[in-house]
Amino acid sequence: MDDSEFDQVPQILFKGVSSLKTIGCPGTLIPMTNQARAVICGADSNNVIAAASLLGRGRCLVFAHSGYPYMFINVDVEDRKFVENCRLWLAKGRNAQFVLIDDTRSLSDVPLDEKILVWNGECIKSDIFMQNLYDYLRQGGALVCGATPWGWLQLNSGKILSDLPFFHFCDFIGIKLTENYSNCSNPMPFRLELIQFKNIHHATQKLVADPTDIESLCIVGGACKDLNVDVSGLPIEILKNIAMKAENEVIPSNNCPIQDKCCRQKSSGLCGILCVLTSTKAPGIANFPGDFSHSPVIETNRAVGYLGIANFPGDFSHSPVIETNVIFHIESNANEWYCTGYYAVAGIPIQIDVLECMGAMGWSVRVGCHSDHLENCEELRRWSCISINKPLVGNSIQMSSAFGGLIFLQSPNDESNSITVRLHHVVLTLTYDFMDPNRVTNWQYRRHHAQGLWADIAGQHIVLNLPSKSLLHLDSTQLDEVLLFWDSVVLAHHELRGTKPKHRERIVCDEQPSAGYMHSGYPIVTHMDVTDPQSDEFLFNIHVLKKKGWWGVFHEIGHNMQRDWWTFDGTGEVTVNIFTLHAMNIICHIQPWIHPWLDEQESNTRIYIENGCNFDEWKDDPGIGLIIYAQLAREYGWETYKKVFRQYEQTQPHLDSNQEKMDHWIESFSRQVGYNLIPLFKFWGFPVSKSTAEVLHDLDVPNITDKFIEIAPERYRI
Repeated sequence: MDDSEFDQVPQILFKGVSSLKTIGCPGTLIPMTNQARAVICGADSNNVIAAASLLGRGRCLVFAHSGYPYMFINVDVEDRKFVENCRLWLAKGRNAQFVLIDDTRSLSDVPLDEKILVWNGECIKSDIFMQNLYDYLRQGGALVCGATPWGWLQLNSGKILSDLPFFHFCDFIGIKLTENYSNCSNPMPFRLELIQFKNIHHATQKLVADPTDIESLCIVGGACKDLNVDVSGLPIEILKNIAMKAENEVIPSNNCPIQDKCCRQKSSGLCGILCVLTSTKAPGIANFPGDFSHSPVIETNRAVGYLGIANFPGDFSHSPVIETNVIFHIESNANEWYCTGYYAVAGIPIQIDVLECMGAMGWSVRVGCHSDHLENCEELRRWSCISINKPLVGNSIQMSSAFGGLIFLQSPNDESNSITVRLHHVVLTLTYDFMDPNRVTNWQYRRHHAQGLWADIAGQHIVLNLPSKSLLHLDSTQLDEVLLFWDSVVLAHHELRGTKPKHRERIVCDEQPSAGYMHSGYPIVTHMDVTDPQSDEFLFNIHVLKKKGWWGVFHEIGHNMQRDWWTFDGTGEVTVNIFTLHAMNIICHIQPWIHPWLDEQESNTRIYIENGCNFDEWKDDPGIGLIIYAQLAREYGWETYKKVFRQYEQTQPHLDSNQEKMDHWIESFSRQVGYNLIPLFKFWGFPVSKSTAEVLHDLDVPNITDKFIEIAPERYRI
């Protein structure tokens, strides 16, 4: 089959078929070589869901979800035409039958004549089986296969994708698996324009011929980022030349954000290429995350030059001292990032040697704490992807970041394990750990000597990453006081929910969070204004924190506490603030009724009540939504909330619908306080099912009144 014929495969498979149903949450594939073709994509060309491949005289279809192969065994009516098209192409027009080989131990057990093999690639095969499969395909065989890479990783803690034999099979036939979730609709429409790039080989050729080709740049850059330094077969030097000739209009900065869509796409494509280049510094990083003004000086065996008291506190204008043969050991019981205390200079390759690893496998190395990806943002104030992560496999790995950053070891799971590594070509950075008995001495030393641009400041239950220069004026006593404060916030949230911290929360300050001013998750990400020591918003301004707290950060930590059991439609930004109000009350002694933030909602709330309390409007306004939860805190106290939340943690109810979640919450709280709270919930417009009304019928209705209920007291009734 020549190239022009192979190019027609997607149209052949989708002849008379307009779309493909979405099974589960597929991963994504990267068709790499000229022997592979993208068949169908999700939202864009970097979301390949299915690909075709040729091996010798054989033909193969690969899907990015393990459910797709079974579509060819149990054929639904809606899939019949697509399956038939696939049969005709795979079997070269013959009426071959699909046969499942998931449980087959040897191909000799399968009658191969007029057959198309079907394989869930997550079913492990022996090396001999795989070799026979390659031979079968080379001789003209046919195969439909698939796997869900991200799902397999979740089910196989401590493993990396290359531990899956199917990964190597796909690599052999010119297709790469990624760890990504796909972005696709259901069903996925067949869009020819998304698969015209064919494969990365072809897209790279187009890009080399025309470096201004934005579509090819986005595809190649996206593939580079997803391949995570596994870029064998790509013309790296040519791609490097393209990246380093970037024009100012595609180099992001905070004072000149990239807003034009084409420029954003080009910038993101270039960033993907920069992610895999070695010994290369990205242009514009002096804006963010920062750069050294002088070239580094390499010394060995931790021979760090003393900068002198005249330069105290810290000196970032001198050449950074590059250390080698640095030993780092960590014992882990949680899945989190552990800062090594060192910084990777942009464009300087580092090496990590594994000296000892006990317990679970699957450690990885991360360079850079700014893990938010910005490809889908409306503007770019920094490069879209500046944190790289690489599995720590074998005895030694090398990494290079074009952006620089803190060096972390990322633990595989929550099991007890430990690792000892040796670091090479790294710069001492500012770190502080409240759990370190020698923290006072270590802090004093690092304030004099550390030159890394970003700091890692750790309490017992929270870690904060911000520029080193923001912290050098603080002594260890001040750091302890602030860390105790933030630890108390995390503990207050867990105490309310009835749980204990399993890992430390992490807050990263970023020039551009991927969503909003702040967002939750690991890490919690916030803007850079919180790094200004002169600002009331400074994360270490203990006087302001103790007096006013910080609603935004309390709120984001609260998001990490939410449970689906008691968070129904419209309350994603509401139940989180139960934790915010509680921490404000317990730590800052600000009463939940009525907190200044809630007080600001009074005008809208009055209008809502006067207009009849339409529940759809309630769900659209988190300020109005929070008031009933504050009323419950005022009337029954935080101890009641604790008992209710603990009941959820113990029973872990299976609730399928929003109505079930609302009913369960109303019934649980009512039974805990011994009163029928349906009138209060109905006052705010909650729909209450008949069954819930019946089970609470025998409980007395409490006499609750305040300035809001007094607006329409007649609505406070069963």
